[in-house]
Amino acid sequence: MTDRHEPAPGADLVVPEGTGLVTLAAARVHRAVNAAPYRRIPSLYADPAAWAVLEAVDELWAGRPDEPREPETTATILVSTYGTLDTVAGIARAVPGGRLSALRFAGAGAGAPVSLVCMVHGLRGPSLTLTTDPARGLPAALTTARHWLRTGAAGHVVVAVHEHDPLHGHDVRCVVVGAAPALRPSGAPR
Repeated sequence: MTDRHEPAPGADLVVPEGTGLVTLAAARVHRAVNAAPYRRIPSLYADPAAWAVLEAVDELWAGRPDEPREPETTATILVSTYGTLDTVAGIARAVPGGRLSALRFAGAGAGAPVSLVCMVHGLRGPSLTLTTDPARGLPAALTTARHWLRTGAAGHVVVAVHEHDPLHGHDVRCVVVGAAPALRPSGAPR
């Protein structure tokens, strides 16, 4: 396996018909186990899952200048069972030594992958991390996205699903969705 853009073994993230959502762009990224982050940000620690999610969102936006990118109203949702377990395990291993980095604690939070995406891309819409199995969490994520779009809380929503296999690495599938014309309430701010 390579460090970058090898297709994930799972299927692409598909938004079912009839949800009131329109897929505007999609991306899928695989990061091999122990792959170095593809992007470096000085003085910043992020969990390998966070780097994989950021890479997938970078791919989502890459080469799509026509897609709407309104940072103030773009929301983010991540569904992941594994989350930042690499960082949590690293903290646990460091406890006996008595020296712990505060940066690692910041990178261990369940919302850290979404926080990194929002920080790098300047997204200021609502955000949510669902720490559950993607098969269970994706319907809730799409329902939340639909609600945010229908109420005007967001103009677009990035929905990402992160899966991890300790032997093969991190897989991230993501989409940016907008409201289908029938979903848009009249007079709602966009």
